[in-house]
Amino acid sequence: MADGEIDTSGPRFTHQVFGHESAERTFLDAYNQERLHHAWLISGPKGVGKATLAWKFAKFLLTQPLETGPGLFGDALPQETPASLDVEPESPEVQRIEAGGHGGLRLIERTQNEKTGKLRNDIVIGDIRKVISFFSQTSAEGGWRVAIVDAADEMNTNAANALLKILEEPPEKSILFLVAHAPGRLLPTIKSRCRALKLQTLPEESVQAVLASRHPTLGSEELVALSRLSEGAPGRALELVAHDGAALYHQMSNLIQDLPRLNVPAVHQLAVKLGGVKADAQYRMFIQIYRGWLERLIRQSATNNEAPEILDGESRHISRISALCGVDRFVDLWEKVGVLVMRADAVNLDRKQVIVSLFTSLAAVARGQ
Repeated sequence: MADGEIDTSGPRFTHQVFGHESAERTFLDAYNQERLHHAWLISGPKGVGKATLAWKFAKFLLTQPLETGPGLFGDALPQETPASLDVEPESPEVQRIEAGGHGGLRLIERTQNEKTGKLRNDIVIGDIRKVISFFSQTSAEGGWRVAIVDAADEMNTNAANALLKILEEPPEKSILFLVAHAPGRLLPTIKSRCRALKLQTLPEESVQAVLASRHPTLGSEELVALSRLSEGAPGRALELVAHDGAALYHQMSNLIQDLPRLNVPAVHQLAVKLGGVKADAQYRMFIQIYRGWLERLIRQSATNNEAPEILDGESRHISRISALCGVDRFVDLWEKVGVLVMRADAVNLDRKQVIVSLFTSLAAVARGQ
């Protein structure tokens, strides 16, 4: 993406949510019954649509008509009860929300460290103070004030304690949406003051619907493979498309299907490709793909239940490889891979060597070494 170009593929710009109709109905019913909680904790695995749902809630609230004055005889004018959370994408309000120019909305996420120029690992107290200041002011738009914290489990201790003060004394006509991949990391006092919406992974059909809506040229086989690779997370499926995840999976499968034999020159060729300076996204995508394949092998070996195939004949190859040694050896390898990847990030190990190590370690385990 060119410098200065706006990425319009993220949750802020997504108008259709797939597979979370129950959560949408819960929120809409609360709104229509005037029992809208001041804070909502939207949790679930990464990529299932938590942030997309939070933005849909925000757009809905910020596009509702303001309360009107009394009617001719002093009674309040009736307002139409909304039947869905859908909004008009081309409306001026939605356009301002997506452009970041709506006065009733704030997004809190990890920010750049001014000293290092790099993205912080945590949401810090200064970020939360912006929400406190925002909620302490009169609404610039005359309606709801909405803040989205994405992701809330990335707050450090000071930031979490500062947010707790807002939750303890919520301002009127204000609402917080906390997106959390790992809600267990949040303070119990934060969780207890939120209404929880726990999202689940989606069925293949819903993931394919998301992919087809964004990438209509994808073929049916690609849609099936990508939906299964994503394990029910449409956000992950879209990342797979963006970084050629399906092609990477094919390459990996071709390299390991003859284990314990290994095509070392081909492994090194892939390692050079993924270890390049500009290949960070593909490198991280491959690590996820590799670990996902290893997890499927372990599950199939431990339960004798074959998972839906991503590629034709995959279950047969997995059964043959898993029979070469005990499942405990593959579990040990899965744990070692996690340690290796974290260490590589921490001390800047050569990524080419990391990729080579993934394959040679797998081959060694398959040989019983």
